[in-house]
Amino acid sequence: MERAGINPNTNRGGGDRPLEIKFLGSTEKDQQPRVALYSLEKGAIRKIRSIEGNRIMLSELVRLVKEGAAGFGPDVDEKEVSKEMLSTFRPQKLTEWATTGLIDIGPKWRDWIFPFVCVHGDVHKCRPWRWWTETIVTTVATKAASASSPKTAGAVAAAVAAKAVESRALVPSRFSPASELAVVPHLPPLCAPICNAIVEVYQKTCCCTWPPIITDIDIVDWLREWIEKFPPIPPIDPWPPGPFPGPGPDPAPFFRETRNAKIARALDRPLPLGNVPERLVQDVHAMSLMTTPAERMAYLEPREYLCPIFCSCSTKKVTETAVSPDGEFSVCFRAPLTPFRCRVTYFYKVRQWQGNQWVYIYDGSTVNEYFSASDDAHLRTWKGIACSPDGGGIPNPGGEFVMLENIGVIPSWKLASPAQDSEYGVATPVASDGLVSHNYPGQPWGKTLSFRLKFTEGLKALGAKYYRMSVAKASAAGDAVGTPQQLTGTVAWSRWKWVGSQLQTEAVPLGPNVVGTNSDLYLIPYESDAPDGGWLWFQFHQSWNTAEHDNGKHVVIVEVFDAAGNRIKPAGAPGAGSPVGFAFRRWTDETNTAAVNFAALTHLFHVDNVACYGDIVALRKNNEPAAGACLFLQGCTDDNFAVRFYAFHVNNFMQSYSLWAVRGLNDATIPITDGTSNAPSPIPSVLDADSAAIATKTFAQMLGTHQKCAFAIELRVRPKHTNGFGVLDSLPPYGYAAAETAAVALEQVPCVEISRIPQIAEKVSKLPE
Repeated sequence: MERAGINPNTNRGGGDRPLEIKFLGSTEKDQQPRVALYSLEKGAIRKIRSIEGNRIMLSELVRLVKEGAAGFGPDVDEKEVSKEMLSTFRPQKLTEWATTGLIDIGPKWRDWIFPFVCVHGDVHKCRPWRWWTETIVTTVATKAASASSPKTAGAVAAAVAAKAVESRALVPSRFSPASELAVVPHLPPLCAPICNAIVEVYQKTCCCTWPPIITDIDIVDWLREWIEKFPPIPPIDPWPPGPFPGPGPDPAPFFRETRNAKIARALDRPLPLGNVPERLVQDVHAMSLMTTPAERMAYLEPREYLCPIFCSCSTKKVTETAVSPDGEFSVCFRAPLTPFRCRVTYFYKVRQWQGNQWVYIYDGSTVNEYFSASDDAHLRTWKGIACSPDGGGIPNPGGEFVMLENIGVIPSWKLASPAQDSEYGVATPVASDGLVSHNYPGQPWGKTLSFRLKFTEGLKALGAKYYRMSVAKASAAGDAVGTPQQLTGTVAWSRWKWVGSQLQTEAVPLGPNVVGTNSDLYLIPYESDAPDGGWLWFQFHQSWNTAEHDNGKHVVIVEVFDAAGNRIKPAGAPGAGSPVGFAFRRWTDETNTAAVNFAALTHLFHVDNVACYGDIVALRKNNEPAAGACLFLQGCTDDNFAVRFYAFHVNNFMQSYSLWAVRGLNDATIPITDGTSNAPSPIPSVLDADSAAIATKTFAQMLGTHQKCAFAIELRVRPKHTNGFGVLDSLPPYGYAAAETAAVALEQVPCVEISRIPQIAEKVSKLPE
């Protein structure tokens, strides 16, 4: 084998010989990089092999050069290597190296020493602050005045300035003086962790003067203008569950923002992938209180994360990592040395696996949100699926066990299931048993339920390989009626899998399977079955379409089987099956579980797939019947405008109803009545106008300062039903809410007081003919 006149077996030193890499200009104190051999063909860089100990045999190098090797470079992922980084050589160099035994590499080797950089943070979906802004009552001045120090007062003002960005529906200016800004007390939590996602890390290298020289351009006004133009982003989906906004004193701002966002989407205007960065809002507010450019420059100097907003910077993706089930991420990577007088910051993109595709749900570059490597990067976005379950951690009583963990996102301890007293039964239930108290007290189950089971990892060594779930109607005593019906839906789980330097997903079918004499068995997905990065979170073991069964109470049963399809049970438990050293457990409250000493695990569920009923049946003046479909009612100031309506659930599973009027074209919303009990109650056998519930407002209350106007009368009836992911409060066929709209025109006319009619009549009789 010869190349460029070199025969490695006949060099001057005689025979093959090792070649040692020498880094020109290095000293004993210098760190020396690890080296690899690369090829460069048609512009594509490909790593040939790593050079261990920075030594390579002459014969090996000659062979690799013959195969197309072009130069030496750092021993890192080939995607991190550019052409300019390589120390290339001509084949004639082999003659010199064969003689000296040294491969000399020029000073560019210093660029191969990549320090390790670690970044960390979390990703949460946060619903914009919208529906709760009507409760704004406390001013920042009050908060700041009560603060213990000027520093604390300033922090309060800055925090409120950030919240005001999200609450702009009722706050006129996000950057008003502190005495005018308002805060929302006792706001409910609106954020939840994102899971099943990949965080991509991007490096921004900015080589410019910092801090920027402030001349005639006011950077505060520039940033403020950018934030002011941030498009309104209403809630895109119902997670986390929240109250229906209903009518308020004047909810027009909410509808205006929703309308603006709808217009933006309809015209295909891109929405930023992320929420308004609170830290940026706080910075703008802090700088707005400064009076000189020098003060602002001094404020900017240590805040290099603002540098990409003002500078022209280069961008490079450096790595990616998976988000943990609690929404957190952390990753380390090799980063090149920062050029002199340049600054490095990072931004992130987040893509989430949704169904069968990747969807980008956050991009820090679209919201001007940058971080240093040491920052806790709290990424907040309005998009994506928040899939962390409620209820905190699962109790671990020790030992191996099987437990019903979640129904959708609802932890099973919130299910009012009586203690199990037989293999397929529970103790005699009361009326409230089988319901769940999650969003509201006493919610029934509806639509399709998704079950997540807990199998401890040690069950695998005990031989537990399969599971099965079944459903049966429950008797009044809480026992299964007849033979339980096996749930047979196809189940597949996705797990992370590294493909090169990227994480991808891989679907693994769990069942149903026929094993031995048993059918409809499903593989237990143990953590050890997903070695590359675990299973995606949050996945379910089985689903049950409750609409295919009668309304009322049912038992849901879990069984476990070995590799041969034989049922196994806890040691000492009655019933069929081979005894094994594990336990079935029932989650009894947030921190405790109870052992179930039976051959199967059974829970009680109360199912109801009946929708709420809502209807406006009559619009009247002083409750006097009015004929016709198109109504124009005239009345005095104190006359009553009456609405006859129905709002109920036949099984008393209505959460609430609201009845209100919308006056004119976006003029005002007028609450008429609301309630949480059936209206009327009891429900009459004939649903006619005279049997309906009645609610009234005076003509003056309806018309306000108008003499006459048209009205839309709106009725909304909301159910309690849940499928485990939220309240089923959309309209059929997707939910069990009810809605009705009616229209009427009202006019106030001059009226004479009844007490004055005799006096007027007497005066009229005395008038000359």
